[in-house]
Amino acid sequence: MKTIKEIRRGNARNLRDVTGGNSFFAERIDREATQTSRILGNNPTKNIGEDLARHIERCFDLPEGWLDQDRENTEKHNSFEPVHKSNDFRSVPVIPWEKVSEWNEKGLTQMDTDKLQKLPCPISCGPLTYVLRVVSESMSDDYKPGELIFVDPSVSPTSGNDVVALLTDTGETTFKRLIEEGNKKYLKALNVNWPEKYIPVEDNCKIMGTVIFSGKPRL
Repeated sequence: MKTIKEIRRGNARNLRDVTGGNSFFAERIDREATQTSRILGNNPTKNIGEDLARHIERCFDLPEGWLDQDRENTEKHNSFEPVHKSNDFRSVPVIPWEKVSEWNEKGLTQMDTDKLQKLPCPISCGPLTYVLRVVSESMSDDYKPGELIFVDPSVSPTSGNDVVALLTDTGETTFKRLIEEGNKKYLKALNVNWPEKYIPVEDNCKIMGTVIFSGKPRL
């Protein structure tokens, strides 16, 4: 039978994973990453005491005692979404375009996020949100090369949303506007002079996330 210390650690690790890894979890509970590593690492040297357990629950807007309930035989909490307050600024990583497919398939915990630049997302976002730097002019004049787009894979896109998509037949990752007309879907380039203005959304196209915010760095 599991001890309360083991139960708390297992639940806290689930929270850590869906939050985006150790650094994000530490930021969420206002602790140093080295401290959380000591309680959640592969070879933990400290346990989660009563005060810290209640503190973690408050930081994630969870009911008191949530961390103490054994969930080994129930559904894992990969779908858990922490509640974001209007003044929360989650730090999200800037990733290369070629890592988008890996990011969505493997999740944050499978990538070396310590080496990635992180930026605060100005609006509420999901735990797998990432940032890309626009490199193409296909979405000009709405988006210019060098602009930052915040992409949230947990947001289901609708017609008119700007999305990042993977063209599975070529392996290319593209950034376009999703257009739905009747039973057909297209990816539209906003640049009126772009040679391939429309890409049909079929079996060879996988939406990898919806753009929820954009901004232009000035430094």
